[in-house]
Amino acid sequence: MRATEFLPSFAALVLAALTCAAPAKRERIAVGPAAPRYAALFVRLGCSECHAVSALGVRAANDVAPDLTFAYADVVTRYGVNLEAFLANPTGVMRLMMVAHLDLTQADRDSIVHVLKTLHRERRADLRDAAPPFGAQDP
Repeated sequence: MRATEFLPSFAALVLAALTCAAPAKRERIAVGPAAPRYAALFVRLGCSECHAVSALGVRAANDVAPDLTFAYADVVTRYGVNLEAFLANPTGVMRLMMVAHLDLTQADRDSIVHVLKTLHRERRADLRDAAPPFGAQDP
């Protein structure tokens, strides 16, 4: 076999190996087919009365509260507890809203945490991918 005959089959073998070895990308919830279902969760539970979830295309009816796209990390910064703890025992205005208007089950809270945690991971990955390598020179 000559080298010119060998190269195309070698390239195909390398491509096949790389394809198989590459980690499978998880579907992004912000743009995937499940986005409407996740958006509907926040509307159904009443979150969208005050909060937007811009990553899912949810607009707030009354724009009086923070966008929940960033809530997974924002709650820690604002209140010093993780989102799971905050939803179980909210403080401030959220305590009043949860007592007076919202009756979230544990399953509802788990669903909210799952979606917001996933959005947080997606946003962090987007920022990591967009950042230039450390020490990169400007062109």
